[in-house]
Amino acid sequence: MSRNVVLVGVLALLLSGCSAAALQPYIAPPPQDKGQPPVIVDAYAAKVIRPGDTWMIFLRAEDPDGDMTSIAAMLWQAGVGYYPTEVNMLKPGEGKEISGYLYMRTPTSFHLNWDQFELTLIIRDSKGNRSDGVKLPLTFDMAAARQEIPEKWQEAAKYLVASLMFRIESSWFYNRGGNERNRD
Repeated sequence: MSRNVVLVGVLALLLSGCSAAALQPYIAPPPQDKGQPPVIVDAYAAKVIRPGDTWMIFLRAEDPDGDMTSIAAMLWQAGVGYYPTEVNMLKPGEGKEISGYLYMRTPTSFHLNWDQFELTLIIRDSKGNRSDGVKLPLTFDMAAARQEIPEKWQEAAKYLVASLMFRIESSWFYNRGGNERNRD
C-alpha cells in the first residue's frame, strides 16, 4: 500500500469524526461592556525629603462605576531599576471615590542624597480596567525642609489608604557589589 493512500485514509478517518461546526472559522463573541476605568483626579507628594523621613503621597480618585479594587504602586530608582510592584487592596466602601494618603518610610542613609526615584500609581477596578498612571518624583537632601501638608490636602491627610513597604537602599550600595545589611 502506498504511503499516500495511508495518509489519505488516516485524514479521512480523522475528518469523519469532526462536525461541520468545527470546520467553520472562529468568530469571536461580541466584546463585553467593561464599564469605565477609574480616574486619578489629583495626586501630590513632596519632591524632596530628608533621608529617614516618611514620604506621604496624597491621592484623590473616583470611578463612575464604583468598582475600584486596588492601587498598584511601581517604584523606579535611577541606576537600580524597578522594585517589585506592590498592590494594595482598597477597603469596602472605597470603590466609588477615595481621598486619602499612602506613606513610605525611608532609610536614614545619607547616601540617598545621590539617588532619584519615581513612584507610579495606577488604580484598578473589578472589570480589569485601570486608570492612567500618575508619576511622582522623589529625591533626598539632608537639608530639605520638613514636609508640610498643603492646605488642599489637609482633609485627605486624615484618611490612611495604604502603606508602601518598598525597602529602598542607595544605589551606592548596589553599585559597590553589596548592601548596608551585610557590610560587603
